[in-house]
Amino acid sequence: MIDILLATYNGERYLSEQIDSILNQSYQNWRLLIRDDGSTDKTISIIEHYCTTYPQKIIKINGPSHNIGVISSFELLLKKSDSNYIMFCDQDDVWMPTKIALSVYKMRETERQHPNTPILIHTNLCIVDYNKTIIASDFWQYANIKPSLLVSDIHFMALCNPITGCTILLNQTAKIQITPFPKSIIMHDAWIGICIRKKGIIKSINEATIYYRQHGDNCVGATKYKFSLANKIYSLQKLYQRDKHIYDIYHPLIYKNYLSFLYHKTRLFYRIHVTK
Repeated sequence: MIDILLATYNGERYLSEQIDSILNQSYQNWRLLIRDDGSTDKTISIIEHYCTTYPQKIIKINGPSHNIGVISSFELLLKKSDSNYIMFCDQDDVWMPTKIALSVYKMRETERQHPNTPILIHTNLCIVDYNKTIIASDFWQYANIKPSLLVSDIHFMALCNPITGCTILLNQTAKIQITPFPKSIIMHDAWIGICIRKKGIIKSINEATIYYRQHGDNCVGATKYKFSLANKIYSLQKLYQRDKHIYDIYHPLIYKNYLSFLYHKTRLFYRIHVTK
């Protein structure tokens, strides 16, 4: 059984299409756990409709009635999950019909090779606009993300997260490694990736399994990679603030000191831009 964790907030525009895409999966041994974070639109009525229509498959999780944020919402859902496998779901995407099946196949293949090991499976994405018109069929190429390079070194992973939360499949052994979430993390997917990289195994599927919708209100969106020295100089202050935040989160877990952080940041820049 797979628990799919869905955190919602004012998602009435796209929520039904997302839930329908889960209902239409080729792999059907799942249940959908939904927690709303204080929506003021019709999101709750949409959730209640699906819970009533599919009571064995879709379950509304109660918790604090006030807004606690997306990271805390997913952490609460994780605590409620007791299935062998866990997936994360955003309210505004659309899952391709074989998304679950492909991830489960990769998971079981990896578990046979590495029993009793924390395992994370993640996939590529297809970037679409609000109307589901394709912007880029390969997110990793679009954003210049190199999962194999980044996962090869935990210092690289902390600098550049290659894992998108809505593509993750975890086994139960992995769940133990990722909770509780520290208060300082930027997003849950980056933290989950780091935890599994330290204690377990991460496998990627190059095939896109999700239509990753970009509409202006995303918590975290897809940004096309474009290197410009002028832009880098212009955004030095913002870059410094981001780097300091990353260092504060992962010191001393990954980086022993700030010189170590700068060393690995330089290594990653060299690997991406020089040794192509």
